[in-house]
Amino acid sequence: MGAGAEPVDVRADRAVQGTVAVATLAGFVFHQPWVIPVLGVLLGLGALFVPAGNAIYRLFVGLVLPRLRSAAETEPAGSLHAQDVLGFALLAVGTGCIAIGLGGIAWFVALLEAGVAVTAATTGLHLGVLVRDRLRRRH
Repeated sequence: MGAGAEPVDVRADRAVQGTVAVATLAGFVFHQPWVIPVLGVLLGLGALFVPAGNAIYRLFVGLVLPRLRSAAETEPAGSLHAQDVLGFALLAVGTGCIAIGLGGIAWFVALLEAGVAVTAATTGLHLGVLVRDRLRRRH
């Protein structure tokens, strides 16, 4: 359950990040604010139970990964954890904004998370890791 968990296939990580980005953008385009808290819960579970708590990750590993060749690259589970923590935090803020009637700000924050997810999916750069490392250096 910790960040020291087994490394994961980089394709699984990119599938999760891509799914989060597409779902967030689809929710925005189709005016579906419930997407924000639902994704927040999914990422929150991933943050708690690295990485197997993330339902998107589990679906990819269970349904898609067995049909692919062995992983050429892996990613530390801690990277997925940091990314899930950052995504959960941003979507929790967005959910709070929805709850108090600040839908525009909620979508701004959610779209920020979509940008974070797109960055991870396309470049492998995990902004969650950068934030985590920066916070650790302060203490």
